[in-house]
Amino acid sequence: MAPAPAPAAGAPFAVMARAAFLPSALVGAVTSGVVCLVRGPHAIAASAFGLVVALAFFGFGMLVLSRLVRQANLTLFFGIAMAVYLFQIIGLLVVILIVRRADWVDRPAMAIVIAVVTIAWQLFAMRALRKSRIPIYDEPAITGDGGSS
Repeated sequence: MAPAPAPAAGAPFAVMARAAFLPSALVGAVTSGVVCLVRGPHAIAASAFGLVVALAFFGFGMLVLSRLVRQANLTLFFGIAMAVYLFQIIGLLVVILIVRRADWVDRPAMAIVIAVVTIAWQLFAMRALRKSRIPIYDEPAITGDGGSS
C-alpha cells in the first residue's frame, strides 16, 4: 500500500481559511443586520465596513501565515503564528483608530461586528483544523528491532 502524500507546509492554513471565511461572513452579516436594527440605519456603513475589514485582516493573515511557514524553520511555527495574530489585532486597532472620528462611523456598531467576526473566525478556523486531520509534524520512524537500543 502506497503511503499517503505528504501535505504541503501551508495546507492547514488553506483548510482553515476556506472553512472560516464563509461562516464568519455569514455570522458577521447577521450581526450587522441585528446591529442596524438596534442602532438604526446610520449604522449600516460602519457595520459593513467592520465586516469587510475583519474578514480581510483574518483572510490575509492566513495567507501570510501559510507563506511564512513554507519558508521558515518549523521550530519557529508557534512564534510566527503568534506574531501574525498580534499584527492582525494591532492592524485592526490602527484601522479603528483611523476611522473612529469619521462622520459615517457608528463606533459601537463597527466594534460589535469586528468583535463577533473575530471570535467566529477563530472558532471556525480551529474547528476546521481539528476536523481536517492534517498532520502538522513528522511521525517518528518505527524501527524493526522492537524499539530496543
